[in-house]
Formats: sequence, C-alpha cells, structure tokens
Amino acid sequence: MIKFFRKIRQNLLSEGKTGKYFKYAIGEIVLVVIGILIALQINNWNENRKLEAKTQNYYQQLLEDLYKDKAFAKSTIKKFERQRETYQDYLKIFDDSKLSANEMFQKLCKLNMESFAINFNTSTIESLQNSGEIVLIPPVLRNRLVDLKRAQQKITYDESLDNRGKTGIAERLSMLVGSLSLVERLKNQEQLNETLKVEQNTSEIVLGLEAIQDWMDFSEKKSIRLLIDILKEIELVEELIKKEIN
Repeated sequence: MIKFFRKIRQNLLSEGKTGKYFKYAIGEIVLVVIGILIALQINNWNENRKLEAKTQNYYQQLLEDLYKDKAFAKSTIKKFERQRETYQDYLKIFDDSKLSANEMFQKLCKLNMESFAINFNTSTIESLQNSGEIVLIPPVLRNRLVDLKRAQQKITYDESLDNRGKTGIAERLSMLVGSLSLVERLKNQEQLNETLKVEQNTSEIVLGLEAIQDWMDFSEKKSIRLLIDILKEIELVEELIKKEIN
C-alpha cells in the first residue's frame, strides 16, 4: 500500500503536476491522521471495555462480601438476643427474697461467658483502596462503601475492647476459683476442700461473675444496635451496586 502511494506521488512529480502533488500529499496526510485517530479510538474502546469488565467483576465480589456480612450480622444478632433473654431470666431469680449466694453462683455458671469476635469481609474494598482502583467505582457508591467499612471497623474495635475488659475480670476471677467446675469436683474431697478453702472466696467469685455478665449485657446490647444499623446500610449499598451491574 505504501509503495502504491509512493508511485502515485512520483508520477505526479515526473509529470510536473506540482499542484496536484501537494493536494494529494495533503490528502494522504489527512488519511494517515484519520487512521491514527481511528486506531486510538479502537484502543481506547478496548481499554474502556477491559476496565468495565474489571469493574463489573468488582461489583460481583462486593456483593458476595456484603451477602456474607449480612448473614453474619443476622446470626450474631440472634445469638446476642438469645443470650440477653437468658440473662433476663437469670435476673428473675432475685424475685425470691431467700436467694442464697450458692444459688446465684450455680445460676451464673450456667450463663455464657464466651468472648465473641465480630469480623466482616472487607477484602474487596481494601483491595480497591490499596490498588487505587477505587476510582473505578462511581463517587456516590464509593463513599457509601467507605462509610460502611468505617462502621464495620468501629463495631469490630468496640467489641474487641469490651472482650478485653471482660477477659481481664475473668483472669482475676480464675485466681479465686481455679475453674468454675472446681467447686463441684471438691464436693467429695473434704480434706482438699479444707486446704483450698475455695468457699471462702464465694462472695468475690459471685461478684466477679456478676461483673462479667453485666459487661456482656452492655456490650451485646450495643452490638445488636450497631449491627441493625449496619444491616440497613448494607441493603442500601447492595441496591446501589445492583444498579451499576450490566
């Protein structure tokens, strides 16, 4: 093709048709420029298509993370609500005016004292932020995702601090009681019971168990409230993402 154009130019020059030669040269330049522009447009279209495909893939990953977070939040709310109901049942034993410290101890031992970590699936949004590809997400949706991540981090941090406080009480309590099953094991060990004198610590043990439950009551009620708010935010973000999916 290049040889063909060169031959035309040479013929025009050899025939002395200078005017036509310049017109032809200009036309050839215009064609080359148009060709370059078309090539650039095609290249840009291909790049945009790749970015769009990548963005759509991110949307799917985000939806998967949100689906898992929603299921986790719902199950955690139910778990905490059951534990708060059980605690309320425990509080009802104080309606009996003849309640003993030993009865309190037995009831407290049946309540859950397990620490529960709250964690969310933030790998996709973190990957977008770390790679700088967060700019692929429209501003409104981007801001919602970042705000949701902050809310998730807050509840994770708060629950971690609450668990640390409760664990501190449990650690001090363990020095008084050894383990919660020890009192039961010592029932048939008269000599050992006399040596360890665990029963002398009953008041401190009961107060320690009460403190743990009070701490959990405060912490889990707060977490339930925050998780309900997060569920609402997740649903809003899901709707925004679905609108962006092709």
